[in-house]
Parts: sequence; structure tokens; C-alpha cells
Amino acid sequence: MKLIVGMGQTGFSAGRFFARRGESFVAADTRGASAPCAAWLEAFGVGTVFDGEIGAAMLDSAELPALDGIVLSPGLNPAVEPLAGALGEARRRGIPVESDIAVALRHAPVPYVLITGSNGKSTVTALTAELLTAAGYRVAIGGNYGTPALDLLAEASDILVLEVSSFQLEACDPEAIRARAATVLNISADHLDRHGSIDAYAALKQKILVHAETAVINTDDARVAAMAADCGGRVVTISAGANDDSFGAEHRYYLDVDGESLCRDDQVLFASEELSLPGAHNRMNALAALGLVEAVAGRAALDGKALRAALAAFVGLPHRMQVVCRWPVNGGEVRFINDSKATNVGAAVAAIDGLAAGGADGQVVIVGGQAKGQSFDELAAALKAHALGVALIGIDAGRIESVLASVAGDTMPIARFESLESAVAWSVDQASVRVSAGRQVVVLLSPACASFDQFSGYADRGEHFARAAEAICDLSDVPAPVCPEVAS
Repeated sequence: MKLIVGMGQTGFSAGRFFARRGESFVAADTRGASAPCAAWLEAFGVGTVFDGEIGAAMLDSAELPALDGIVLSPGLNPAVEPLAGALGEARRRGIPVESDIAVALRHAPVPYVLITGSNGKSTVTALTAELLTAAGYRVAIGGNYGTPALDLLAEASDILVLEVSSFQLEACDPEAIRARAATVLNISADHLDRHGSIDAYAALKQKILVHAETAVINTDDARVAAMAADCGGRVVTISAGANDDSFGAEHRYYLDVDGESLCRDDQVLFASEELSLPGAHNRMNALAALGLVEAVAGRAALDGKALRAALAAFVGLPHRMQVVCRWPVNGGEVRFINDSKATNVGAAVAAIDGLAAGGADGQVVIVGGQAKGQSFDELAAALKAHALGVALIGIDAGRIESVLASVAGDTMPIARFESLESAVAWSVDQASVRVSAGRQVVVLLSPACASFDQFSGYADRGEHFARAAEAICDLSDVPAPVCPEVAS
């Protein structure tokens, strides 16, 4: 019998998986009376819900006879009681504790590609799936992105493309992860409230590379670059800079000296201007996707017309560097970009630096929310270097403001707002007076924080931003204010 801990989306997918296989299972949930037991019983029938308390004693319950495995929801912290006691006792008895990803990889009937990292993993997952589809593969995409991995096993496919999180990798044995291709895009401080240290967090991410047939390594990230030494398969590198051959890579993907071309070894594959994705960091995401696709489909696939068209047409994901609208003003424009999915400092810094490197003439940035214990020094440095102004929102706005003030001083306007809508209105005022003929200034929502203090999630936050931006763009026939002394 299997014990599924957590009756969320992942738990239901595990129930469906075991039901398809004819295996008995019971579910438990830490939420007690608020758990969706009625929905679970309707889906799976009487006798599939554990009625007792979660803890070490549950393993001796008559409701769990011959327990031979536990599937743990990634949303549950295995180090927190009473769950920690139950899992510790299970391990002492030799009962495996796994995530849904671990179970899915063990039973996957087709090869799989794994993508993780602190930032950009959803974009690379979606782009890799698009490109492999264009190359003629039946692709099942999911994991931490959309459809749970165990549900994908019920689909007819040629390959799985899975985004995986550090939470999902906690309960995975690296010896059992054998990807056709895998990448850790980058490592920055995130989820340290759960993992304890950035080293522990990075070690979880590294699991997917150790036995991958092809590991795509970002040599611009020191922590990721160090992982290359422990890769047992082929190494392919990506870099925004020089064509570095010091890693013994089989192939090297990189941007040319001006960042104007995407290259592989000594060949130019694509001109950067062919991409619809905004920002220099998305050129790196494209390189990672190309490296993964070659590992699956071969070099010739990269020259296919359908694949090239798919890469050119890919505009990214909702709430991830999503261009909402453009407001023509003073012969130039204010462009609104929704990067609400940037819920950590590393993601926001990548967006800010990427826009600057990609040619934006300036940016007014909206940041703030729940800090999750992060340091904001790196964010403050990026804002000082590239921002024309900063609007602060959310519960930890004061903390961010103090860090930013200590780094940037009075070099830019900084203001705090109770609502996102008022932050957008102020940001537009700051941006519009700095636009002149042929110039583009961006109003960027890239919060660097979680959203649950004010919104139901990052998507809700992004939708509020998009509505506020669209309301302004709809007024494009109304003259914007001009302030010559600050225009540049």
C-alpha cells in the first residue's frame, strides 16, 4: 500500500496514477478538517483517506497495512513536525519516501528532459517543448510547470519535458535520475527559509545533472559551472560571453561579442533580432533550450524551418517578461512589462539587467511584497545602475526602501504605495517625462518578492498590473506630460 501525503494537485495526480496501476493507496493531509476529503472520496472511493493523526504512530495503524511507500507533496516541508516524525520513522523502517517526480521518473516509458534553476526555468521548459514539437516530437510538458508529472504518464508521447523544483527534488535519489538532457540554469538565494543555505539549495538542483546523458551548463554562474566536474555524461555549455572551451564541453552555445547572435561552436545559429523574447537574459534562455533540443533531436533539427519559426514566434509566458502594451508619447513610447513571476531577487535582477543590456533607454521598476528572508543588496545595486525610479509595494516595502536608500541615496526618486494601481500611475508619470523621439522607457513590474500579502498569487498580481497598464494605453490619444529638464 502507498501513503500519499497531501491532497493537493500533486496528491490527486498520485492517486490517479496508482488507481490506473491497480495499486492500493490511502491519503493523509496536514490541513485536518480543511482538507478536501470529500472531493478525494468522490474521486477515489471509500477507504482511501487516513482518518488518524499524522505522526510516527500512524505507521502502526490498521489503515496502513503493509505500507511500502510514501509519496510526499512538494508543498509540505518534511522537516516540520508532526510530518518530520512520521517520515523519520518511515525511513528507519526502510519505507521509501519520494516526491511525485521521483515516482514519475522511475516509471516514465519515454526519455525525459529536466529543467531547473532559480530563474527562467518555466520559460526554458515551455520553449524547449515548443521547439521539440516543431521538430516533430510528441511532447508531454509539465512537472512543476502545469500538468503534474504523473498525469503525463497517461499520455501518448515521445518525450517528457519537465520543470522540476527544489521542493520536488528533496525526495529524489540522484542515482535514479537518468535524464536524456538536463540543465540547471542558475542559482540564486531562494527558499532558504526551507533549505537552510544556498549550498543545500544548489545541491538539490544538482541532482538532475549527475547522471544526465547531456548536461547543459551555464558557465556564467559560478555555482552551476562547478557542477560540471561531477557530470557523468556529455557537457554542453552556454554563456553570454566568450566561447570558453575550458570545461571540456562537447559543444558550446554562446552570444557573440555584441550579443547580436546566438552561436554554437564556430557557427551563427540565429540573430538576436529574430527573437520575440525581450531582454538579454532571454537570449541565454534560448541558448539553454537549443542545447537541450540538440541533445534530443540532433544538430540538424536546429536548422529546420518549423523550429526556427517556433523560436522566432515564442513570446514567453504570462507574467514572465510579458509585454502588456505600449503607450506612444513624445515621439517615443512607454512600454509596460509584466514580470510578476519574478518572486525572488535573482529573477528581478535578471530582468532589470536584461532590459538594460537589451537596449531599453530607461526603466521605472515596481518591486515589493513578501521578502521571504532575502537580502536585497543585489537588487539595490541593479536598481541603482539601471532604474530611473522605483515604486515600492507590499508588506516589506520599508525594508527594501532602507536597503535601496543606503545604496542609491538620492540618485533616483523612490516612493511607497498602498496599492499596485497607484504605483503604476506614479511609474507612468516618471517614465513619460523621460521619453523623447525614438526612445523607449519601460515600466517594469518585477517584484523580487512573493505576492500573498496583497494578492492570491503572482498571476493575480500580474493581472492587476496588466489592467492598470492597459487602461493607460487605451488613453494613448491623451497628451502626456513633458518635463524638458529631466528628459534625456
